[in-house]
Amino acid sequence: MTGWTLFFMLVGVAFLTAQLFRIVEAIERPARRPRRRAVAR
Repeated sequence: MTGWTLFFMLVGVAFLTAQLFRIVEAIERPARRPRRRAVAR
């Protein structure tokens, strides 16, 4: 494995991890909003 191969693998893993966290946040955000609105009323 060359240095460039390792570099691109790390970049790919970081990118996929970031996308995973974005998906998790997108799932959690709609679930939080109605609860806050219900408590505010």
